[in-house]
Amino acid sequence: MLVTTFVVLLLLLIVFVSWRKRVAERQNRNRPGFELEETPPTFRVVALGLQGSGKTLLLASMYQRLKSPAGQSYFLKASPDDVLHLNQWFSQMADTTGEAGWPPGTAKGETRQFTFTVKAQVATGVKPRPMFHLTYLEYAGELLTEPQAPGSTVQEELFADIRSADALIGIIDGNHIRQHLEGVPQGQIRLEQTLNALVPLMIEAECPVSFVITKWDLLADLHPDESVRLEIVHNLLTSNDHFRSLVKIHGASRVVRLIPVSAVGPGFATVDSTGRVVKVPERHVHPTRVDVPLSAVVPDLFDQVENRLDEDARRAFHAEVHRRNQMTPLEAVSSLVTFAGRTAGKAMIAALGPSAAVLTGNAVMSMLLDSMGGRGQPRERVDEDLSQAERDHQQFRDARRRVIEDMRRKVAVLEDQLPHSRLS
Repeated sequence: MLVTTFVVLLLLLIVFVSWRKRVAERQNRNRPGFELEETPPTFRVVALGLQGSGKTLLLASMYQRLKSPAGQSYFLKASPDDVLHLNQWFSQMADTTGEAGWPPGTAKGETRQFTFTVKAQVATGVKPRPMFHLTYLEYAGELLTEPQAPGSTVQEELFADIRSADALIGIIDGNHIRQHLEGVPQGQIRLEQTLNALVPLMIEAECPVSFVITKWDLLADLHPDESVRLEIVHNLLTSNDHFRSLVKIHGASRVVRLIPVSAVGPGFATVDSTGRVVKVPERHVHPTRVDVPLSAVVPDLFDQVENRLDEDARRAFHAEVHRRNQMTPLEAVSSLVTFAGRTAGKAMIAALGPSAAVLTGNAVMSMLLDSMGGRGQPRERVDEDLSQAERDHQQFRDARRRVIEDMRRKVAVLEDQLPHSRLS
């Protein structure tokens, strides 16, 4: 009898505690100033390359590939003015009538900045929502190779942007690589200039680095197997002492990539008798892998953060991911502040380094934890007693997970097809 009474009292106590918890949650939902919505964070990308390396064509093709959710759950949105320029450059690049040349590149000392919003469909019949922003800052490499006018602050601004970047993209002209491999002295000189300009800055930076080889289509005759082609190029680049040092020094703690791309695709361009890259009449553009450099930014940053944690912090990190999968949206938002104050949370923020993403701390931390929890692991708890705001927020988090997974998948395909693309 006593045992039965005890069991009944215990069950009543459990029901009461559960009820009080739900009441408290409802009170929190209605509390003035309480906000489930997360401000989409901004990740800063800095792209560097010498004049003529293909920065403009890469950017135009990249936007064309990612401006609609074709083949992935996300797409890019840009300002009307930026879209106008990007479309004009792409149209001029694709025109083989003979009247249009290549789009104008970045002039010496010129800086271009584009802000892309990564958007995704959250639910059927609902307008796509912004997941996060990517600012793409494009510098002319001559800022690193030529003296600046007295009083100019452009170089200092560039160095500050590099220090706060969440990802660096170094543009290497594939035509210079082709020339170097064919024994043309100009190719060797220009390739050395490129690496001498890019590598010293990237050695000091703490964010992930992607070396993008443009004009990959011009290297098609190097070997019929693309993986072997990249291995040849990899061996050429690592024969440079400075490039090899960067890979050796930072390979263990940072993500360093080698991504071959073609803004126009195979057969669209060729090299004439004077050494100029010209369009082949009546050909059509088929950009190759131009979406990978931008898609790799956030996954690479998050993977680098996880890899920089020590064993204890990594265990605590994954325990938090597991707990977060079991939480309601309200509990997940509330838990961020607590986790940020713990040792593992502080270690995660420190692992981000001086990147711009730290400025939007909780939003980035939420994104990182959710993305790790989304790796093939379904959410373990779906509470039916959720407010509409919480359901909307959960759909938003699920959509954001899908976006990061799609981005990770593109990187995984690259590494699977071309093992030498991963330098770290």
